[in-house]
Amino acid sequence: MKLNTNNTKYKELIKWYRKPINQPIKKLLNDSIPTLKKHISGNNTLFVGLSEFKKKFESPKYLSFIAIDQITSSDYLAESKRLPFEDNSHDVIIIIHALDYTDNPYELVREIDRIATDDAKVILVGFNKFSLWGLIKPLMNKTMMPWILNFHSLYSVREWFKILGYEASYKDTSGFLPMISKNISKYLEKVSIIQKIFASNFGGLYFLIFDKKMIPLTPVKLKFKNKYMISTFPKSTVNRVK
Repeated sequence: MKLNTNNTKYKELIKWYRKPINQPIKKLLNDSIPTLKKHISGNNTLFVGLSEFKKKFESPKYLSFIAIDQITSSDYLAESKRLPFEDNSHDVIIIIHALDYTDNPYELVREIDRIATDDAKVILVGFNKFSLWGLIKPLMNKTMMPWILNFHSLYSVREWFKILGYEASYKDTSGFLPMISKNISKYLEKVSIIQKIFASNFGGLYFLIFDKKMIPLTPVKLKFKNKYMISTFPKSTVNRVK
């Protein structure tokens, strides 16, 4: 099953972040990036998601930094592999909203796991289903951003990665109030501070970091309770050649 991304959703989300009314939300995301970068280290980095935030994650400390924006461009797909990278090839993988505009997000998670090294760190940013955003989503116009996207809960994303042997090392949310009017935008920063104190899991944007945990195979020595004696064969059983 190949990754199936609606490129229209990707392009519309880029436009949504560039609208003046949504600049406070964009600022909240940008302000969180330095904190995310403090928790990650590695050599070979893959960025998957909105190109709007790609430069914020670039760093001279990486040996390589590769960015794939729309995922499903024919240039990036092959019949045998969904992403054009070898197994265990990246130790830092950054996912910015790609789970939101991908039709089969768990397939993307499995593909990320394939290319992740044994000590990889995976950073995810997306829209939180268990938030005021997710609560009003059924009432909003499904043809408009960001309501056309798939929202995922913190629990669901953590369970996907837990099944594959990952452990969450960082969790945060931000942006309690949706940007549905200019009147709300001026109160967003103050409300976000209150939200982080009293409703830390219910912000509209979630930020997660996962560490890939591989259980080493340690040989176990068998301990015998009884002593075993090896005796010689009786003379009667020894075959003699005449």
